[in-house]
Formats: sequence, structure tokens, C-alpha cells
Amino acid sequence: MTLVCHDIPYPAIHGGRIDMWRRIKAFSQIGVELQLICWFDRVPHYEEIAEIKKYVSSTYFIPFQYSLCAKTYRFFNLFRYPLEVTSRLVRGQNLNHLVSQVHAFKPHIVWLDGIHGGDVASQLSQYCNIPIVTRCHNIEHLYYQRLFSSAIGTSKLKRYLSVSHLEQYEKSLLKNSLLFYDISTEDLKFWKSHGFRNGRYLPPLMEFNQNINENYQENNQCSQYDIVFLGNLYSNNNVAGIIWFLTQVLPEIRSQLSNVKVLIAGAKPINKIRQLCEHTDGVDLSINPSSSKQIYNSGRVLINPVLTGSGVSIKSLEMLMAGLPIVSTPQGVAGLPLSVKQYFKIASDKQSFAAAIVNLLCNFQKTRIEQTLLESLFGTQVIQEVVSDIKSLI
Repeated sequence: MTLVCHDIPYPAIHGGRIDMWRRIKAFSQIGVELQLICWFDRVPHYEEIAEIKKYVSSTYFIPFQYSLCAKTYRFFNLFRYPLEVTSRLVRGQNLNHLVSQVHAFKPHIVWLDGIHGGDVASQLSQYCNIPIVTRCHNIEHLYYQRLFSSAIGTSKLKRYLSVSHLEQYEKSLLKNSLLFYDISTEDLKFWKSHGFRNGRYLPPLMEFNQNINENYQENNQCSQYDIVFLGNLYSNNNVAGIIWFLTQVLPEIRSQLSNVKVLIAGAKPINKIRQLCEHTDGVDLSINPSSSKQIYNSGRVLINPVLTGSGVSIKSLEMLMAGLPIVSTPQGVAGLPLSVKQYFKIASDKQSFAAAIVNLLCNFQKTRIEQTLLESLFGTQVIQEVVSDIKSLI
């Protein structure tokens, strides 16, 4: 397979990268030879490239361009493409070189991971005469419409440009894919209701390195924080959820538990999040933490306060692996099987969200998670089924 990933998949520091990186490892471990094409902002370190090459035999890294010429080129392409696609267009000699690299690799298919790299995947499919298989992370045109609704300040314009042309682009891409694999059964039902018959379900993968139930801290009274959130601190839906929690939910909690300590942790916090954490008593901010395990283990209750979104929240699955009680909005567990939702306390408004947290903090509740159930739903065996499915068609 030639993998076209919309972002460099390693280091896997947020949900989208985690989803891609675990799939790459799973493909490699069952003997699929992989070529990786991806975009990056920061030049990857030698150690990071070395880790990628443990699983990928051929790599092609494309830097995002920020020169005046590149920005001008992107501006004119906005009349045809969504914003996130314009930064991933490859043309001219760069495209010729990329095509020659793919020709030399001789893949059977192009695996498109995230639709924003779809123009490159389509070009490679055409020039190399091989089919595209697409991995959908969300119903992107609906997801970005929701991000547009929750955006604030100058990001409102950016999200408007993200939505522009996106629905037509997304539908055309899925129509021209041999297969597309959706992260959520709910999203797959949406596409089927719109006449798409080439969709399949592929859940995100979980890594089971140890027994989940052994992770739970028996003496959770010794934890440094009462409440912990971990996720990127720049996407519109995460930002809106954190603001809602800190300004609406936390005062409700402190009306009953005045000394509650909160940790907000994640990558690239926007100024609004920095300022809010700085000016809210008892709230600490951890930027770009090196270990999610350490962050989770520092808390007694984990939260997912996102109010809008699509697909599946990878951070919700990651929180399950910590073995701690979790309070989530309905959106935070959207797309998960009913048998998994039982492990979350689900609350839809500030009063019920606060009440669920207070109850968990005041009453020790150790939830026994059926690890065999999670392994059957999110284990790497599903990748073998994907490979068999594709082989049967090509």
C-alpha cells in the first residue's frame, strides 16, 4: 500500500495521529509493505523518522509551505478547494517526482487516510492506474460546519473557508474510491442513506499492553488533581468544550466542593485557553505533555466536555485505557457501541455534568471494564479483515 496521510502520523500526540499510527503498525505487523506520503509542519527528528521506518519501507515527507508565493497559490485555489486541501496540493516537478517514487514502489492500492490529501491520492491513482481506498475520520463537511458554528474570533473566517466546496469534494472522493472505511457506524449509516454502497466500518484501534483494570489507582485520594482533561487545545470543538466546562460547569462543582483542583493538558493551547486557565483558581495547564499515562494517572476523574463533533472521539477510548471514571457529554461518546458507552457517565448539561463529577469524587466507584469486549471491538484483528476485503476486490 501507498499511504497518503493528511498529517505526519508520528509522534502520535493527538487523536487523528493516534488513529493513523496504530493502523500503520497493524498493517505492518500482518505483512503489508507500506509506503508513507504525508505532510508536516515541524521537520521530524531523526529518532522520529527512525521509529516510522520500523514499520514503513518507503517515506516521502512534504513540508507545508508558508512563503508569499505559496500563500498566493493557496488563495487562488480556494475558488475550487476547501482550505485544508489547498495546503496539500502537489503540482509540477514535485508531482512528477512523487509519481516516480510511487511507480518505483509498485503499490496495489493507494490508502488515503483523511480526505484532505485526496487530490494527491487521486493523482497517484490516475497516473499509476491503481484504486483508492479511503479512511474517513468524520463526515467532514458536517464536522466542519459544526466547527464553524463553534468558532470564535478570526477562526470563524478560517472555518468558513474550510467548509467552502467541502461537501462536493468529499462526496466526489468517496464516490471514486474502490472502498471507504468509516470510523463510526453512525457515520456509515449517513452515507448509506445518501446512496453510497462502497462503505465499510473500521473502528479505531486500541493497544492493550496491560490489563486495564490494573491501571486504576486503589488509593485515588493521593492523586494530584481531582479532574483531568487531555486533548488538543486548539481545535474549535475542544476549545468550546473546555470554555464551557471552566466557565459553566466548574462553578457548579465548586458550589459543593470548593477546593477542587483541575488539570487541562494538551498540545498548542490557543491564547483564550491559556488566559482562562491562568485566571481560574485551582486550574493548571500542562502544554505538550510527554506522557498521556502520567497525565491520566494524576487525576481522579477524567472528562470529555466536547459539545460538537463527528466520527469517534479517540480521546474517549484513550481515557478508557486509564481505568479511571469518566464523565462525558453525549458527543464525547458518539459513534461508540452501546456496550462501550456503559463505562461512561454521560451528562448533557452543566448541572448534570457537575453532579456526575461531584458524585464520583465523593463516592469511590471502581468500574470493572471487560477488556475482552474492547479487544473484540477495537483489536488489531480487524485490520486482517480489511486486507482480506481489499484483496477480494483487486
